[in-house]
This record gives sequence, C-alpha cells and structure tokens, in this order.
Amino acid sequence: MSPPNTPSRRSARRLGIVVLIALGVPVASAGLAVGAYPPLSVCGVCDSIDGASDAGTLDVHVDEHGDSHWIARVPVTESAAETYRTNQTALEAAVDEGWYRYDVAIDDARNVDASIEDGTVRVAYTVADVAESGVDGGWVFDYLYAGGTRYRYDLLADRVTIHAPDGARVTNSPPNARVEDGSVTWTSDDGIASKTYVTYGPSGVSGTLASWGTAGVVYGPLVLSHGLRAGLAPIAIVGLATVAAGRLGGGRWGVAGGAGRTVGDAGRRGLDRVCTRFDRSLDQRTLAGVAVGTAALLCAVSWLAFGLGQAILLGTFGVATAAFLPLGHALERDESAWRFGLLAVAAPLAATIAFAPYYAAGLGPSLAGLLFVPWAIGIGVVGYWLSLVGRRVGGAESESDPG
Repeated sequence: MSPPNTPSRRSARRLGIVVLIALGVPVASAGLAVGAYPPLSVCGVCDSIDGASDAGTLDVHVDEHGDSHWIARVPVTESAAETYRTNQTALEAAVDEGWYRYDVAIDDARNVDASIEDGTVRVAYTVADVAESGVDGGWVFDYLYAGGTRYRYDLLADRVTIHAPDGARVTNSPPNARVEDGSVTWTSDDGIASKTYVTYGPSGVSGTLASWGTAGVVYGPLVLSHGLRAGLAPIAIVGLATVAAGRLGGGRWGVAGGAGRTVGDAGRRGLDRVCTRFDRSLDQRTLAGVAVGTAALLCAVSWLAFGLGQAILLGTFGVATAAFLPLGHALERDESAWRFGLLAVAAPLAATIAFAPYYAAGLGPSLAGLLFVPWAIGIGVVGYWLSLVGRRVGGAESESDPG
C-alpha cells in the first residue's frame, strides 16, 4: 500500500522539482554557445609567411603617448630568404598574403614595413591608442582586453612581449605572463587570456597606485554593470531565503518542523561547548564572530588549495551563509536584524563582480547570472538551517534572562 499523498509530501516533491529545474538551467544554457567567433591572432604574420621555418616572435613597444610600434620577426628558409633579399615585391606580397585575416591588429596596423635581416623576415607597423591614461601618470594597456565580448586570442607566435615606455614599471601580473620590470611576456605554451591588460606607471608606490586607479577608471563601469546584472538572480534567491528565515523560521520551527528544532538544538549545544571551552558567552556578538571567522578561514584555505577564483566563490558563500546565524538570533529576540540580512544578500555581489565582465551565448551577464543560481540556492538552504540554530541560541538566551 502506497503512503498517502500528504501536503508535506506534495510540498517536498514540488521543492525537488524546482531545485532540479534551477540546477538544470545553467547546464542547458551552456549548450547555446555555438558558432563561436574564430580566435584572434596576436601576431598576424607569425607562422604564416611563405617559407617560414618557425613561428617567430612579436615585440610591442608602447610609447609615452599610448601609441605603439609592433615588430614581428619570422625565421624563413635559406631559399625563401634569398628570394626576399633580391625581390622586395615578393617579400611584400608574402607578408600581405600571409597576414591572418582574424589578426587583432589587422584593421589598425599602419606604416607597415617589411624587410629581411639574416634569414629573418622583419615586419614592423604602428598601432595607435593601445593604452589609456587616467590617474596621475598611471596607464593601462587595454588593446588586448576582450572581457565581455565574443573575442578570444590564439597566440601564433612563440613569444609575445609588451614593452612599457622607458622609465615605466609594470605594476600588475597578467594571466599566464612573465613580468620583468618594464615588460610582460607570453609564450605559445600558455597563451593569452581574453581579459588581459597591463598596468604601468612611474616607479614607486604612487606610480603603482596611479596605474591601478587608472585600471579602475577604465574597467570599473563595465565590471560593475555586468556584476550587478549577473547578481540579480542570486540576490533574489538569497533575499527570499532571508524572508523565509523571518517569516517561516519561528513558531514550531517553521517549515522544518521537528527537524528544525533538532538541528537548532544540536547547533546550539555545539556552539555552547565551544564557547565554554574558550570561556566566552554565547550571544549575538559571538555568533557574528563565528560567522566572520568561519568565512575568513574558508576563504584562506580555498585560496591556498585552489586559487583566487575558488577562494572568492567559497569565501562569499561562507559570508552569506554564516550571516544567517546572527540573523536568526536577532529575529528570535525581536532585535534589529537588517544588517545581517543585508550582508547575506550583498555577499553574492562580491562574487559576480569579481568574475565580471561576462559573455555567454551572446547574452552576456543576463545568462551568466544563471550560473550562480545553484550556488545561491546552496546559500539559501544552508543559511535557513543556520538561522534556526541562531534562533535556538536566541531563545535559550531569552529564557535565561531575568524577569
């Protein structure tokens, strides 16, 4: 005989369906990313000139005005070198025909000059406005920054080096790059990321801060816009969880029923033992300290173990979920709880902004926000149970108050 279809069973079934749908949306969305735009080469003539014997190298020299001089060097065979030495027209034709149509600078290259030097074809050209200034002598080389767009890069050269102006110092560490004071180098083994930029400025702390400030001025509006838009879905989910903690967490332990009381009691006893061991009172301040400490520890451990990206995700997850502890305590004691709710709701923004800007299946941050939905659901579910622990602590504290 099958068990009766009670309201609680129907609610559980509906909740399961909702969770499965929410988890499935990002997976289904990933399948929409078809027909991707071909990658842009960073050296359009590397490995493509007729007679090339090696991929070659590219050096980009940035001047003090933000313009640049690009020099590609491509080794060729002896027979090709002899042909190009004696026939300038053939050399220019080889460069023109070999220039990759999806090169990053194909539409911006000016003053192209081809020559042959000791068995190596040298192609020099200029590209204007590759860097921007903003704050007190700080600069950012943003020509290769493609964040929030469909573009990505293919490093056809064996090596690409960007040289800052004389006297300037590179002040950031771009992905996959080797930084040497005034230059940044990538090799074909590692490639160039789409969110690549180089900050540089005068030597000293002031120059470093100025270059970072310039990057903030250049990229800040784009990053904030994408981060806020991607954060709408997770903020809504966590916000609903805080409402549930307030509306459905009291009485007979809300929708959790007896299980909620069991979890609340177990959590309170565990916290009480820890506080007794360290001779601390179990109150709202302690719960807030536990929340902050747990989140900081989770962030530090994940940073060391997995890197910065995972540390941001786990750290903000820890902050948002742990904030439900003091939130539940404040709700139970009818105290001001808005600051804890605000912390829980705002924490996801740190993650969505940190990974911005976005480009996914042509929908940018709107679709990227769905990728954070399972993460936000986890915050809401775990946070709700933690709010019950906080409520139990607050209830026990009220019972022990005199009068």
